[in-house]
Amino acid sequence: MIGRNEMIAIGACVILTLAVFVGSTGLGYAIYRPLRDYDIFSLSFAWAGFAFYMWSAKRGGGR
Repeated sequence: MIGRNEMIAIGACVILTLAVFVGSTGLGYAIYRPLRDYDIFSLSFAWAGFAFYMWSAKRGGGR
């Protein structure tokens, strides 16, 4: 079962992903440009950290 902390982490990752995507690409307010490598790296790092947290919590070490 997903608890409150996990829901907060999912929400933070989704908001971070949307903010980086819109801010980096200029979607909606500027000329579209593709995601830069460091944007992709930072998003991957955030989602990997979330996945590690979930894996760690499932094994009993995260709480």
